[in-house]
Amino acid sequence: MGSEWVLIIFLLFLSGFFSASETAFTSLSVLQLQRLKRERPKVGNLLEQLKAHPDTYLTTILIGNNLVNIATSALVTEYTLHVFGDKLLGISTGIVTLVVLIFGEVAPKRLAIAHNEGICVRTVRVIHGLSFLLKPLIYFIGAASFFIARLTGPAKGQALTLEGLFHVVDLAKDTGILDTEKTRMMKSILRFSEIPVRAIMTHRTEVFSLPAEMTLTEALPKILKEGYSRIPLYRQEPEHIVGILLTKEGVSQYLQGKKDLPLSFLMRPAVFVSVHTNLYKLLSLLREKDTNLAIVLDEYGGLAGVVSYEDVLEEIVGEMYDEDEERKEEPIQKLPDGHYRILGNTLLYTLNDALDLEIPLSRETQTVAGLITELSGNIPQEGERISTPWGDFQVESIRRKRVRSVLFFPTRSEA
Repeated sequence: MGSEWVLIIFLLFLSGFFSASETAFTSLSVLQLQRLKRERPKVGNLLEQLKAHPDTYLTTILIGNNLVNIATSALVTEYTLHVFGDKLLGISTGIVTLVVLIFGEVAPKRLAIAHNEGICVRTVRVIHGLSFLLKPLIYFIGAASFFIARLTGPAKGQALTLEGLFHVVDLAKDTGILDTEKTRMMKSILRFSEIPVRAIMTHRTEVFSLPAEMTLTEALPKILKEGYSRIPLYRQEPEHIVGILLTKEGVSQYLQGKKDLPLSFLMRPAVFVSVHTNLYKLLSLLREKDTNLAIVLDEYGGLAGVVSYEDVLEEIVGEMYDEDEERKEEPIQKLPDGHYRILGNTLLYTLNDALDLEIPLSRETQTVAGLITELSGNIPQEGERISTPWGDFQVESIRRKRVRSVLFFPTRSEA
Protein backbone atom coordinates (compact mmCIF):
# COMPACT_ATOMS: atom_id res chain seq x y z
CA MET A 1 0.00 0.00 0.00
CA GLY A 2 3.03 2.30 0.27
CA SER A 3 2.97 2.94 -3.48
CA GLU A 4 -0.60 4.22 -3.20
CA TRP A 5 0.41 6.82 -0.63
CA VAL A 6 3.33 7.93 -2.80
CA LEU A 7 0.88 8.36 -5.69
CA ILE A 8 -1.58 10.30 -3.49
CA ILE A 9 1.18 12.66 -2.31
CA PHE A 10 2.31 13.11 -5.92
CA LEU A 11 -1.27 13.97 -6.96
CA LEU A 12 -1.48 16.51 -4.11
CA PHE A 13 1.72 18.05 -5.43
CA LEU A 14 0.18 18.27 -8.92
CA SER A 15 -2.96 19.86 -7.47
CA GLY A 16 -0.80 22.50 -5.77
CA PHE A 17 1.17 22.93 -9.00
CA PHE A 18 -1.95 23.71 -11.04
CA SER A 19 -3.44 25.99 -8.37
CA ALA A 20 -0.21 27.96 -7.99
CA SER A 21 0.15 28.25 -11.78
CA GLU A 22 -3.37 29.61 -12.15
CA THR A 23 -2.86 32.32 -9.51
CA ALA A 24 0.63 33.20 -10.73
CA PHE A 25 -0.50 33.61 -14.34
CA THR A 26 -3.57 35.68 -13.52
CA SER A 27 -1.71 37.97 -11.08
CA LEU A 28 1.24 38.65 -13.40
CA SER A 29 1.10 42.36 -14.26
CA VAL A 30 1.95 44.01 -17.58
CA LEU A 31 5.06 45.59 -16.06
CA GLN A 32 6.28 42.23 -14.74
CA LEU A 33 5.67 40.64 -18.13
CA GLN A 34 7.63 43.36 -19.93
CA ARG A 35 10.53 42.98 -17.50
CA LEU A 36 10.60 39.20 -18.05
CA LYS A 37 10.62 39.76 -21.81
CA ARG A 38 13.71 41.94 -21.46
CA GLU A 39 15.54 39.72 -18.99
CA ARG A 40 14.44 36.30 -20.32
CA PRO A 41 13.13 36.79 -23.87
CA LYS A 42 12.15 33.15 -24.60
CA VAL A 43 10.20 32.68 -21.38
CA GLY A 44 8.76 36.18 -21.59
CA ASN A 45 7.48 35.69 -25.15
CA LEU A 46 5.96 32.34 -24.21
CA LEU A 47 4.20 33.94 -21.25
CA GLU A 48 2.92 36.71 -23.49
CA GLN A 49 1.46 34.13 -25.89
CA LEU A 50 -0.39 32.39 -23.06
CA LYS A 51 -1.55 35.68 -21.50
CA ALA A 52 -2.96 36.70 -24.89
CA HIS A 53 -5.26 33.62 -24.78
CA PRO A 54 -6.41 33.35 -21.15
CA ASP A 55 -9.23 30.92 -21.99
CA THR A 56 -6.69 28.39 -23.28
CA TYR A 57 -4.31 28.34 -20.32
CA LEU A 58 -7.09 28.63 -17.72
CA THR A 59 -8.98 25.70 -19.26
CA THR A 60 -5.75 23.67 -19.36
CA ILE A 61 -5.09 24.35 -15.68
CA LEU A 62 -8.68 23.61 -14.67
CA ILE A 63 -8.69 20.30 -16.56
CA GLY A 64 -5.43 19.26 -14.89
CA ASN A 65 -6.52 20.42 -11.44
CA ASN A 66 -9.87 18.65 -11.59
CA LEU A 67 -8.35 15.42 -12.91
CA VAL A 68 -5.75 15.17 -10.14
CA ASN A 69 -8.28 16.12 -7.42
CA ILE A 70 -10.74 13.48 -8.64
CA ALA A 71 -7.94 10.92 -8.86
CA THR A 72 -6.82 11.77 -5.33
CA SER A 73 -10.34 11.31 -3.95
CA ALA A 74 -10.75 8.02 -5.85
CA LEU A 75 -7.46 6.59 -4.55
CA VAL A 76 -8.21 7.58 -0.94
CA THR A 77 -11.70 6.06 -1.22
CA GLU A 78 -10.34 2.83 -2.68
CA TYR A 79 -7.65 2.61 0.03
CA THR A 80 -10.20 3.24 2.83
CA LEU A 81 -12.61 0.63 1.53
CA HIS A 82 -9.84 -1.91 1.15
CA VAL A 83 -8.33 -1.40 4.62
CA PHE A 84 -11.21 -0.24 6.86
CA GLY A 85 -14.33 -0.98 4.87
CA ASP A 86 -17.11 1.56 4.54
CA LYS A 87 -17.16 2.47 8.25
CA LEU A 88 -14.56 5.23 7.94
CA LEU A 89 -15.46 6.33 4.41
CA GLY A 90 -17.15 9.54 5.53
CA ILE A 91 -14.24 10.49 7.79
CA SER A 92 -11.64 9.79 5.11
CA THR A 93 -13.62 11.87 2.58
CA GLY A 94 -13.67 14.80 5.01
CA ILE A 95 -9.96 14.47 5.71
CA VAL A 96 -8.94 14.29 2.04
CA THR A 97 -11.16 17.29 1.27
CA LEU A 98 -9.45 19.32 4.00
CA VAL A 99 -5.98 18.20 2.89
CA VAL A 100 -6.68 19.06 -0.77
CA LEU A 101 -8.11 22.43 0.29
CA ILE A 102 -5.01 23.30 2.34
CA PHE A 103 -2.17 21.78 0.29
CA GLY A 104 -3.78 21.77 -3.13
CA GLU A 105 -5.59 25.14 -3.12
CA VAL A 106 -5.08 27.73 -0.37
CA ALA A 107 -1.36 27.32 0.43
CA PRO A 108 -0.19 27.14 -3.23
CA LYS A 109 -2.25 30.20 -4.16
CA ARG A 110 -0.87 32.22 -1.26
CA LEU A 111 2.63 31.19 -2.33
CA ALA A 112 1.88 32.17 -5.92
CA ILE A 113 0.72 35.65 -4.95
CA ALA A 114 4.04 36.30 -3.21
CA HIS A 115 6.23 34.70 -5.90
CA ASN A 116 4.21 34.92 -9.12
CA GLU A 117 7.16 35.73 -11.39
CA GLY A 118 9.28 32.79 -10.27
CA ILE A 119 6.38 30.35 -10.50
CA CYS A 120 5.42 31.61 -13.97
CA VAL A 121 8.99 31.13 -15.19
CA ARG A 122 9.11 27.55 -13.85
CA THR A 123 5.66 26.43 -15.02
CA VAL A 124 5.09 28.21 -18.33
CA ARG A 125 6.65 25.49 -20.51
CA VAL A 126 4.66 22.72 -18.80
CA ILE A 127 1.36 24.62 -19.13
CA HIS A 128 2.16 25.49 -22.75
CA GLY A 129 2.90 21.84 -23.54
CA LEU A 130 -0.27 20.60 -21.83
CA SER A 131 -2.39 23.17 -23.65
CA PHE A 132 -1.02 21.80 -26.94
CA LEU A 133 -1.74 18.19 -25.96
CA LEU A 134 -5.23 19.00 -24.67
CA LYS A 135 -6.14 21.30 -27.57
CA PRO A 136 -9.09 19.18 -28.87
CA LEU A 137 -10.58 18.90 -25.39
CA ILE A 138 -10.02 22.61 -24.76
CA TYR A 139 -11.83 23.50 -27.98
CA PHE A 140 -14.75 21.24 -27.07
CA ILE A 141 -15.09 22.68 -23.56
CA GLY A 142 -14.76 26.23 -24.91
CA ALA A 143 -17.48 25.67 -27.53
CA ALA A 144 -19.82 24.08 -24.99
CA SER A 145 -19.34 26.86 -22.44
CA PHE A 146 -19.80 29.51 -25.15
CA PHE A 147 -23.07 27.90 -26.24
CA ILE A 148 -24.34 27.79 -22.64
CA ALA A 149 -23.33 31.44 -22.11
CA ARG A 150 -25.18 32.47 -25.26
CA LEU A 151 -28.39 30.96 -23.87
CA THR A 152 -28.35 33.63 -21.15
CA GLY A 153 -28.16 36.47 -23.69
CA PRO A 154 -25.32 38.62 -25.06
CA ALA A 155 -22.58 39.64 -22.67
CA LYS A 156 -22.70 43.17 -21.39
CA GLY A 157 -19.67 45.33 -22.09
CA GLN A 158 -17.29 46.10 -19.28
CA ALA A 159 -16.01 49.43 -20.62
CA LEU A 160 -13.91 51.44 -18.21
CA THR A 161 -15.78 54.61 -17.24
CA LEU A 162 -14.70 57.89 -15.69
CA GLU A 163 -16.56 56.92 -12.54
CA GLY A 164 -14.65 53.66 -12.49
CA LEU A 165 -11.34 55.53 -12.69
CA PHE A 166 -12.42 57.71 -9.74
CA HIS A 167 -13.07 54.53 -7.74
CA VAL A 168 -9.54 53.35 -8.59
CA VAL A 169 -8.09 56.66 -7.37
CA ASP A 170 -10.17 56.49 -4.17
CA LEU A 171 -8.95 52.93 -3.61
CA ALA A 172 -5.35 54.12 -4.04
CA LYS A 173 -6.02 56.79 -1.42
CA ASP A 174 -7.65 54.33 1.00
CA THR A 175 -4.71 51.94 0.72
CA GLY A 176 -2.18 54.73 1.30
CA ILE A 177 -0.70 54.83 -2.22
CA LEU A 178 -1.94 58.41 -2.76
CA ASP A 179 -2.27 61.16 -0.19
CA THR A 180 -5.17 63.65 -0.15
CA GLU A 181 -3.45 66.25 -2.33
CA LYS A 182 -2.32 63.74 -4.96
CA THR A 183 -5.82 62.25 -5.01
CA ARG A 184 -7.29 65.69 -5.68
CA MET A 185 -4.79 66.31 -8.47
CA MET A 186 -5.46 62.95 -10.11
CA LYS A 187 -9.22 63.54 -10.11
CA SER A 188 -8.75 67.03 -11.54
CA ILE A 189 -6.69 65.64 -14.41
CA LEU A 190 -9.27 62.94 -15.13
CA ARG A 191 -12.02 65.59 -15.22
CA PHE A 192 -10.21 67.80 -17.74
CA SER A 193 -12.41 66.71 -20.62
CA GLU A 194 -15.55 67.15 -18.48
CA ILE A 195 -15.04 70.66 -17.06
CA PRO A 196 -16.15 73.56 -19.30
CA VAL A 197 -14.24 76.83 -19.43
CA ARG A 198 -17.16 78.68 -17.85
CA ALA A 199 -16.49 76.83 -14.58
CA ILE A 200 -13.03 78.40 -14.05
CA MET A 201 -13.09 81.65 -16.07
CA THR A 202 -12.95 85.13 -14.58
CA HIS A 203 -16.44 86.55 -15.10
CA ARG A 204 -16.75 89.57 -17.39
CA THR A 205 -17.87 91.76 -14.48
CA GLU A 206 -14.45 91.19 -12.89
CA VAL A 207 -12.32 91.47 -16.04
CA PHE A 208 -9.83 94.33 -16.13
CA SER A 209 -9.59 95.71 -19.68
CA LEU A 210 -8.56 98.97 -21.39
CA PRO A 211 -9.55 100.88 -24.54
CA ALA A 212 -7.26 100.13 -27.46
CA GLU A 213 -7.00 103.87 -28.23
CA MET A 214 -5.55 104.70 -24.79
CA THR A 215 -1.90 105.82 -24.74
CA LEU A 216 0.87 104.24 -22.69
CA THR A 217 1.06 107.31 -20.47
CA GLU A 218 -2.61 106.95 -19.58
CA ALA A 219 -2.61 103.17 -19.34
CA LEU A 220 0.55 102.29 -17.39
CA PRO A 221 -0.54 103.64 -13.98
CA LYS A 222 -3.74 101.56 -14.22
CA ILE A 223 -1.87 98.47 -15.46
CA LEU A 224 0.80 98.65 -12.74
CA LYS A 225 -1.87 99.13 -10.07
CA GLU A 226 -3.74 96.00 -11.15
CA GLY A 227 -0.58 93.94 -11.62
CA TYR A 228 -1.71 91.82 -14.58
CA SER A 229 0.80 90.61 -17.18
CA ARG A 230 -1.79 90.52 -20.00
CA ILE A 231 -4.55 93.05 -20.55
CA PRO A 232 -7.56 92.60 -22.87
CA LEU A 233 -8.09 95.62 -25.12
CA TYR A 234 -11.49 96.75 -26.44
CA ARG A 235 -12.98 99.22 -28.88
CA GLN A 236 -16.09 101.29 -28.17
CA GLU A 237 -17.32 99.12 -25.29
CA PRO A 238 -15.66 96.73 -22.78
CA GLU A 239 -17.47 93.70 -24.18
CA HIS A 240 -15.94 94.17 -27.64
CA ILE A 241 -12.47 92.70 -27.03
CA VAL A 242 -10.17 93.08 -30.04
CA GLY A 243 -6.75 92.05 -28.76
CA ILE A 244 -4.31 91.52 -25.90
CA LEU A 245 -1.55 93.77 -24.54
CA LEU A 246 1.53 92.29 -22.89
CA THR A 247 2.47 94.49 -19.93
CA LYS A 248 6.21 93.93 -20.43
CA GLU A 249 5.99 95.22 -24.02
CA GLY A 250 4.11 98.31 -22.88
CA VAL A 251 6.69 99.06 -20.17
CA SER A 252 9.54 98.48 -22.64
CA GLN A 253 8.09 100.92 -25.18
CA TYR A 254 7.39 103.46 -22.45
CA LEU A 255 11.00 103.33 -21.24
CA GLN A 256 12.14 103.89 -24.83
CA GLY A 257 10.30 107.20 -24.79
CA LYS A 258 7.20 106.18 -26.75
CA LYS A 259 4.91 107.44 -24.04
CA ASP A 260 2.11 108.59 -26.36
CA LEU A 261 1.97 105.35 -28.32
CA PRO A 262 -1.61 103.99 -28.50
CA LEU A 263 -2.07 100.52 -27.01
CA SER A 264 -3.46 99.30 -30.34
CA PHE A 265 0.06 99.53 -31.83
CA LEU A 266 1.24 96.90 -29.37
CA MET A 267 -1.91 94.79 -29.51
CA ARG A 268 -1.62 91.06 -30.15
CA PRO A 269 -4.41 88.92 -31.65
CA ALA A 270 -6.84 87.52 -29.11
CA VAL A 271 -7.78 83.84 -28.90
CA PHE A 272 -11.52 83.25 -28.49
CA VAL A 273 -13.19 80.17 -27.04
CA SER A 274 -16.75 79.17 -26.17
CA VAL A 275 -18.03 78.86 -22.61
CA HIS A 276 -18.60 75.17 -23.37
CA THR A 277 -15.02 74.44 -24.46
CA ASN A 278 -13.57 71.86 -22.08
CA LEU A 279 -10.26 72.39 -20.29
CA TYR A 280 -8.44 69.76 -22.33
CA LYS A 281 -9.27 71.55 -25.60
CA LEU A 282 -8.50 74.92 -24.03
CA LEU A 283 -5.06 73.77 -22.89
CA SER A 284 -4.30 72.38 -26.35
CA LEU A 285 -5.45 75.64 -27.99
CA LEU A 286 -3.35 77.84 -25.69
CA ARG A 287 -0.29 75.73 -26.44
CA GLU A 288 -1.01 75.74 -30.17
CA LYS A 289 -1.48 79.52 -30.30
CA ASP A 290 1.47 80.09 -27.94
CA THR A 291 -0.57 82.39 -25.70
CA ASN A 292 -1.49 82.47 -22.02
CA LEU A 293 -4.90 84.16 -22.19
CA ALA A 294 -8.16 83.38 -23.99
CA ILE A 295 -11.33 85.42 -24.32
CA VAL A 296 -14.47 83.43 -23.46
CA LEU A 297 -17.63 84.11 -25.47
CA ASP A 298 -21.19 83.10 -24.63
CA GLU A 299 -23.75 81.48 -26.94
CA TYR A 300 -24.57 84.85 -28.55
CA GLY A 301 -20.96 85.89 -29.18
CA GLY A 302 -20.88 88.29 -26.25
CA LEU A 303 -18.09 88.49 -23.70
CA ALA A 304 -18.51 85.93 -20.92
CA GLY A 305 -15.10 86.31 -19.29
CA VAL A 306 -11.42 85.50 -19.67
CA VAL A 307 -9.39 82.41 -18.80
CA SER A 308 -5.64 82.05 -18.45
CA TYR A 309 -3.09 79.27 -18.60
CA GLU A 310 -2.64 79.77 -14.87
CA ASP A 311 -6.36 79.18 -14.26
CA VAL A 312 -6.07 75.81 -16.00
CA LEU A 313 -2.96 74.77 -14.06
CA GLU A 314 -4.60 75.79 -10.77
CA GLU A 315 -7.30 73.22 -11.43
CA ILE A 316 -4.57 70.59 -11.08
CA VAL A 317 -2.11 71.94 -8.51
CA GLY A 318 -4.37 74.32 -6.56
CA GLU A 319 -4.03 78.07 -6.11
CA MET A 320 -0.67 79.59 -7.12
CA TYR A 321 0.52 82.90 -5.71
CA ASP A 322 3.29 85.39 -6.46
CA GLU A 323 5.42 86.62 -3.59
CA ASP A 324 3.47 89.86 -3.25
CA GLU A 325 0.06 88.45 -4.15
CA GLU A 326 -2.66 88.41 -1.51
CA ARG A 327 -3.90 84.92 -0.76
CA LYS A 328 -7.50 84.12 -1.61
CA GLU A 329 -10.05 82.71 0.78
CA GLU A 330 -10.25 78.96 1.02
CA PRO A 331 -13.16 77.80 -1.18
CA ILE A 332 -14.56 75.57 1.60
CA GLN A 333 -14.10 76.53 5.26
CA LYS A 334 -15.40 74.48 8.17
CA LEU A 335 -16.85 76.72 10.88
CA PRO A 336 -16.65 76.03 14.63
CA ASP A 337 -20.34 75.06 14.77
CA GLY A 338 -19.77 72.25 12.23
CA HIS A 339 -21.28 74.12 9.29
CA TYR A 340 -19.38 75.34 6.21
CA ARG A 341 -18.71 78.62 4.44
CA ILE A 342 -18.43 78.01 0.69
CA LEU A 343 -17.41 80.54 -1.95
CA GLY A 344 -19.83 80.87 -4.84
CA ASN A 345 -17.22 80.11 -7.50
CA THR A 346 -16.38 76.74 -5.90
CA LEU A 347 -16.82 73.94 -8.42
CA LEU A 348 -19.51 71.44 -7.50
CA TYR A 349 -17.21 68.48 -7.99
CA THR A 350 -14.77 70.08 -5.54
CA LEU A 351 -17.61 70.36 -3.02
CA ASN A 352 -18.66 66.76 -3.70
CA ASP A 353 -15.13 65.47 -3.16
CA ALA A 354 -14.51 67.54 -0.02
CA LEU A 355 -17.79 66.72 1.76
CA ASP A 356 -18.57 63.35 0.18
CA LEU A 357 -21.76 64.60 -1.49
CA GLU A 358 -23.42 63.56 -4.73
CA ILE A 359 -24.72 66.85 -6.14
CA PRO A 360 -25.30 66.29 -9.88
CA LEU A 361 -23.51 68.51 -12.39
CA SER A 362 -25.02 69.72 -15.64
CA ARG A 363 -23.75 71.61 -18.65
CA GLU A 364 -25.12 74.86 -17.24
CA THR A 365 -24.51 74.31 -13.53
CA GLN A 366 -20.89 73.77 -12.53
CA THR A 367 -20.44 76.03 -9.47
CA VAL A 368 -22.13 76.53 -6.12
CA ALA A 369 -23.35 79.98 -7.24
CA GLY A 370 -24.89 78.43 -10.34
CA LEU A 371 -26.57 75.74 -8.24
CA ILE A 372 -28.07 78.28 -5.83
CA THR A 373 -29.34 80.44 -8.70
CA GLU A 374 -30.87 77.42 -10.42
CA LEU A 375 -32.56 76.18 -7.24
CA SER A 376 -33.81 79.66 -6.32
CA GLY A 377 -35.34 80.26 -9.73
CA ASN A 378 -34.31 83.94 -9.64
CA ILE A 379 -31.53 86.18 -8.37
CA PRO A 380 -30.96 84.98 -4.78
CA GLN A 381 -31.09 87.46 -1.90
CA GLU A 382 -28.79 87.61 1.11
CA GLY A 383 -30.18 85.47 3.92
CA GLU A 384 -32.26 83.33 1.57
CA ARG A 385 -32.22 79.69 2.63
CA ILE A 386 -32.67 76.80 0.22
CA SER A 387 -33.30 73.22 1.31
CA THR A 388 -31.87 70.35 -0.74
CA PRO A 389 -31.46 66.58 -0.23
CA TRP A 390 -27.80 67.22 0.70
CA GLY A 391 -28.49 69.95 3.26
CA ASP A 392 -29.52 73.61 3.50
CA PHE A 393 -27.74 76.42 1.66
CA GLN A 394 -28.07 79.95 3.05
CA VAL A 395 -26.88 82.87 0.91
CA GLU A 396 -24.34 84.78 2.98
CA SER A 397 -23.23 87.53 0.59
CA ILE A 398 -24.05 88.83 -2.88
CA ARG A 399 -21.68 90.74 -5.16
CA ARG A 400 -22.88 92.35 -8.36
CA LYS A 401 -26.01 90.20 -8.29
CA ARG A 402 -23.90 87.04 -8.08
CA VAL A 403 -23.65 84.71 -5.11
CA ARG A 404 -20.28 85.38 -3.48
CA SER A 405 -20.55 82.99 -0.52
CA VAL A 406 -23.05 80.67 1.13
CA LEU A 407 -23.36 78.83 4.43
CA PHE A 408 -23.95 75.11 4.11
CA PHE A 409 -25.74 73.06 6.76
CA PRO A 410 -25.26 69.40 5.74
CA THR A 411 -28.01 66.90 6.34
CA ARG A 412 -25.55 64.31 7.60
CA SER A 413 -23.90 65.25 10.87
CA GLU A 414 -20.73 63.37 9.92
CA ALA A 415 -20.16 65.57 6.84
